[in-house]
Amino acid sequence: MPQTSIKTFPSRGFPSERLPLWLLLLALSTLFLCSFDKGYFYRPGPDNWNSSKNLAIAENLSPDHGFRLFLGRRQGSGGAPGYEMYSRFPVGGYALIKLA
Repeated sequence: MPQTSIKTFPSRGFPSERLPLWLLLLALSTLFLCSFDKGYFYRPGPDNWNSSKNLAIAENLSPDHGFRLFLGRRQGSGGAPGYEMYSRFPVGGYALIKLA
């Protein structure tokens, strides 16, 4: 049986070991597209509350809490933890925020 050889060609793109660096630089470059005004996040109205709420839910999203979507935690009756649940939207958006 004749042996066939598979020809491999060197990668012509950027090396894959530099991919994390390029992704980091791309993410940091988006900061320059936003305004540098700190008042943009802290402006009055519901935007400030919604942003803070989404960040809190994303921060609490972990396997330690069973991936529950909650705003806060307190001690319930009998020492069991009680959660202030908020799961109006699917978990995907909060997972992306946590990933960022």
